[in-house]
Amino acid sequence: MSPNPNSKLDAHESWAQLSGVRLGRLSAAGATPPDIHPVSYVTHAGKIYFRTGVASRLLQEASDKDIAFEAAWQEAESAWSVVVLGHAHVLSSSERAELDGLPILDFAPNIDDVWLAITPTELRGRRFNLITEDD
Repeated sequence: MSPNPNSKLDAHESWAQLSGVRLGRLSAAGATPPDIHPVSYVTHAGKIYFRTGVASRLLQEASDKDIAFEAAWQEAESAWSVVVLGHAHVLSSSERAELDGLPILDFAPNIDDVWLAITPTELRGRRFNLITEDD
């Protein structure tokens, strides 16, 4: 294997990677057993935004809670992962108006939804070299 198979990403590189994909995973710390929720998201002004249904389990588990969020990507020779620790909260209708025009994948266009924002408190990114010396 390569002598240095992975490296840390700085904050700028981590945000660049997060901004380049649209699917991530979220887990909230709460009274229920931990779970992982796939979400479609968008980055904007130093925060991560996603939508969920007004009656969803995800809303109950993530609203006004500390969360862990991860996005990752893999190609033939390399991969990366960025983990964001932070706090999620539901946005007001005036905050929502600004976000409704952002490019986000919409997997449930016919449900009543709310936007949530993740305010990061910690950002950890890594890049992985998947090429071995035998390749």
